[in-house]
Amino acid sequence: MDKSEILKNVAPCSLMCHTCSGYHNGVICESAKTLLKYLEGMKEFYEKHLPDAVESYGNFEEVLCMYGSAPCSGCRSTEHNGCSIEGCFLLECTKNHNIDFCGECDEFPCEKTMELFEKEVYKQWLEGNQQIRDFGIEFFWENNSENPHYKPYKR
Repeated sequence: MDKSEILKNVAPCSLMCHTCSGYHNGVICESAKTLLKYLEGMKEFYEKHLPDAVESYGNFEEVLCMYGSAPCSGCRSTEHNGCSIEGCFLLECTKNHNIDFCGECDEFPCEKTMELFEKEVYKQWLEGNQQIRDFGIEFFWENNSENPHYKPYKR
């Protein structure tokens, strides 16, 4: 993948829009739409053959519809519908420093981000940007684009 495509899929903070549940071009949204396509008629099948499963399936379908209609166009877009991190200033900050990622900044790691992120996300931000700084964005993409977005929260 070329750098311009990577930039659409990776936020300035190094977090992956690509794997975020809110990103409309991301793997979660696209997977949900694919599942909905292949499950068409399933609810009616359950109504006829497995009535006890209708409610559970309805809940599952509702969740898939939610993920399949993700509203965000990515953190670098002016129409990103707000970051999931309240008070995020990193797009503006990277633009002001004329860089693409925090890890490319002479001030990295800056103390301002310690207050922005919770512990799990701060660690992800620090490690991701260190990889970008040391090895470049293409290396970072190749080594992280398949990682689950929310795995840092798993205990």
